[in-house]
Amino acid sequence: MIIKRAKAMMMKTSLKKTKKIDENDDDDENENDDFERTAARFRAFHSNGLNVALHLITTPSAIASTCAAVRFLLEFWAFPNTFSSTTTTTPHASSSFVLWLCRSVLCAYGASLLSTVGFRKHMGVVVATWVALVGVAWMSERLVADGHIASAKDAGILFAISYVGQELAHAMTREKTYQQSYMFDAGWTSTLLEHTYFLLPLCFDAAWHAKDVPVLSWIVAHNYVLRCKMTGAKEKNALRDIYDFVTDEDPARDRTAHWWFEKLRGKTKKAFENVIDSEAIANMFAKKFRSDAWAVEPIYSMNEIYVASSHHNFNSDTVFYMEHCDGPWSVYPWCFVYRCMVGVNENVQVETVFPMEGSGSCLSDGDVVGFDYHREIHIIRDLPTKNTDRRVTMKLHYVVYPRCFGFLGRFLAKLASFYNWAARNLFLSTIAPANRFWKFMAFMVLFVTRSVFELEKRAGLSSVVAVLAAYYIGNNFIHEHFFLAFTSYTHYCMYIATYQIREGINFGTFKRNVVFFKSIALFHLGYNYFIKYFEYDLISLAMILGGYSLSFSAAYALGVDQTYFGVELGECEPNFVDGFPYNLGIPHPMIIGSIVGLLGFHKNELFREHLPYLVPAHCLFYLVHMVQEHVFDIYKYDDDAVNTTTRTRNKSSGKKTGTKTKTSPGRKKIGSSKKDNALVGGSATTTRRHSSRLSPNNKVFYDRSPAWARD
Repeated sequence: MIIKRAKAMMMKTSLKKTKKIDENDDDDENENDDFERTAARFRAFHSNGLNVALHLITTPSAIASTCAAVRFLLEFWAFPNTFSSTTTTTPHASSSFVLWLCRSVLCAYGASLLSTVGFRKHMGVVVATWVALVGVAWMSERLVADGHIASAKDAGILFAISYVGQELAHAMTREKTYQQSYMFDAGWTSTLLEHTYFLLPLCFDAAWHAKDVPVLSWIVAHNYVLRCKMTGAKEKNALRDIYDFVTDEDPARDRTAHWWFEKLRGKTKKAFENVIDSEAIANMFAKKFRSDAWAVEPIYSMNEIYVASSHHNFNSDTVFYMEHCDGPWSVYPWCFVYRCMVGVNENVQVETVFPMEGSGSCLSDGDVVGFDYHREIHIIRDLPTKNTDRRVTMKLHYVVYPRCFGFLGRFLAKLASFYNWAARNLFLSTIAPANRFWKFMAFMVLFVTRSVFELEKRAGLSSVVAVLAAYYIGNNFIHEHFFLAFTSYTHYCMYIATYQIREGINFGTFKRNVVFFKSIALFHLGYNYFIKYFEYDLISLAMILGGYSLSFSAAYALGVDQTYFGVELGECEPNFVDGFPYNLGIPHPMIIGSIVGLLGFHKNELFREHLPYLVPAHCLFYLVHMVQEHVFDIYKYDDDAVNTTTRTRNKSSGKKTGTKTKTSPGRKKIGSSKKDNALVGGSATTTRRHSSRLSPNNKVFYDRSPAWARD
């Protein structure tokens, strides 16, 4: 009886606590109802990622011009004697009070967002707004100091350009403005004031929810491999007609055979068109690219029916059995050319593999895989099982581009078509080289393919071009240290953005990008310390050696995959180790070691004198990322998150199934695997772990992942 009463009292106390927590949560939500309501309405008119990205340029620009205009007007009104007798547009240098007043207003505005937006619920939006306000203040002051804005009139012109820019952003992306939705309603003035007050945090909130922000398409390594299966009666009949056509043609089995779409006739061409326009492929693209923002158009001149050969000796067929990219235009911005491989008949022998994504499957009987023609590394390889018939596939090509940049997309389609035509002629001449010249050309095909692949795999052509462009632009147009800053901190931005999204990430591409930019950052530190500004300092050298030895030892203990978010991205299973350096009792050995090494660089007086902000900025990025990992720890908010899901690759279908596995009992995970966890490599089998990817509210991140990054 006593036990029953005790249990009843405990349940009653628990219910009271739960009720109190719920009431507190309701109070927190009521504090920022205005922002929640306005943000929901604002997002309805700003769902296009390009529109949002342009707003993140025009809105800070408009605020900076407003600050400059207010500064001039206050200077003229409060301190008329400080103006020159010949002009009333240049403020006197002694007007520090006006400058202080403008900064104070921005600080007060930023502080007010703590309650009006809600720091607990929208921490990311508030912090991003604070950072933007600091940038706005700096930009406004620099524009005035450098003479780019010399009067209130100049500030007004910049404001007008920013406002018109926002209107053009809506026109380009075919989205109506939020202001249009309420301008003729009763009480529209109060709504306009609310809209204006929240405008900057609203832009960041829209960017948070947007599904295809262009800036993140470069910072975040999205997975662009698409898959579907043709199951409709019309599609199956079309594939059967294609197969019958190949059977009737009866091509030689010792070499590949090709029939280009433009040369097909009658029933076969109609069947090919039905496959191109199939509902399955249309839905496959729609899941990745929003139909209201992206256009998907076939490139008919590149399409073909392809029959594999029975061998791949030294000829151009060998290219397919090498890791390679199909096209050369990987640096073309914003647009994509997709190659879709369609399995026409049964295939249990030839597997199509995407090493960067980490998947592979045999395309058989209506299986479709689409990939970026110019960027995605892939390879085909033979399995021990043998096909009983020819391997017949169709190669379909589509150009995907933002609807507002149609001219760019159509031009890329022409470039890809031209390259395909030139490569096709060379390819056909080297399938069976008849003399030494064509054997040499076959060698060149293999050599160039291998060279391009190595560059794409190790660095990425887009990253290389971005680095070269930053070097040229920085040295010639901006500042001598622009290149240094751009290449020193890019990998941190990739860490932060990728960790926040954690869905639809191409793991191999992510590792390639961060290692490339981190290598450049370390090169900058070493070059400036040991070559340009070297000064013997024993303590400094010891800090560098000891710090980075500790950090690299921690990375070695974890392994490459787990060092770079392997657990968080679902690529490997978490396992704990007790070996060096995790047996030293040093918390966060990877971060601590890196920071000690960085401070070792900074201790050198000559280095610190010439580059005073280089190391502090490194440490600041580390701090931001540490806070992010702590706040958004995927294991923090769910007791079941230590249970991981393993995805087993099905070699025949490319589909993945899940099984449960647990970490070692009695061990507690602190932070993330990338920095401080004693985790070692996952399964050695062909399995992949799919993390729970929990948000602070114990919700999955699916609604925030970009549209083109979803499977």
